[in-house]
Amino acid sequence: MGQPRSKRRLLLHAARAGDPQAQFELGCAYDFDAPKDRPRAVSWYTKAAEQGNAEAQNFLGESHRDGWGLPQDQSLAVHWFRLAAAAGEHDAQVSLGVALFTGAGVEADPHTALRWYRKAAFAGKSAAMANIGHMYRCGDVVRQSWKLALRWYEKAAYDNNVTALHWLARICNGQEDPPARGEEAVLWLRRAARHGDAESQASLGVRHFNGDGVRLDRRRAALLYRRAAEQGEPWSQYLLGLCYRDREGVRRNRRVALAWFRRAATSVPEAARAAEELGV
Repeated sequence: MGQPRSKRRLLLHAARAGDPQAQFELGCAYDFDAPKDRPRAVSWYTKAAEQGNAEAQNFLGESHRDGWGLPQDQSLAVHWFRLAAAAGEHDAQVSLGVALFTGAGVEADPHTALRWYRKAAFAGKSAAMANIGHMYRCGDVVRQSWKLALRWYEKAAYDNNVTALHWLARICNGQEDPPARGEEAVLWLRRAARHGDAESQASLGVRHFNGDGVRLDRRRAALLYRRAAEQGEPWSQYLLGLCYRDREGVRRNRRVALAWFRRAATSVPEAARAAEELGV
């Protein structure tokens, strides 16, 4: 408790004297160190942002975008992102690109969104790389290219970007137009699953359940189904219910099976039927 208070006292003198970096850092201290005080954090971010501190401008943009301690206001978010992005704040460049691509708080302009993504991507921002990958995958603004989509996703995956890992796993697993890539699919599925991607956990679980490109291991399959199911992935909930119903990788437990079937029932018709049969 004493250290954060001492840190604030050290920053306060410079912040009150008008030093924008000290104002930003003082805002961070109120934001992230106990005892937290979000209104004071926002007040200091605002002072720093109004003096041109790009990090503070980005934080204010995120706060308005997400309704994080401030009224949610997409237009104001874009205002602060523009200022920060122009000053070279790379996270703000990504956020501005997303706003321009989706039309959140500003007229949609995907061409300009791509330019901001490229600036951030060349600075090493994996989120921007993944977003460029999406554009090549879908043919938004650029000519559709699976080769370039995969290239950009792979760049983002070096930083373990979960979105990029998800799409690499999905594409290489044959869930999109290009054919499956065998061992490469397993590699990306494992990496994406390890970083918490529910769909990849489910797909890898199916492979372990069937011994498809990996060792047949139904205990491992049930574990992967559970990890995905606990994140709300409905097919994993259904498949985990089947494991409990049929004693595949777990002890048979009809009550637990029924609970998982019911959780999946609104999205998976097979789960609704299984719940009806098991509930009799």
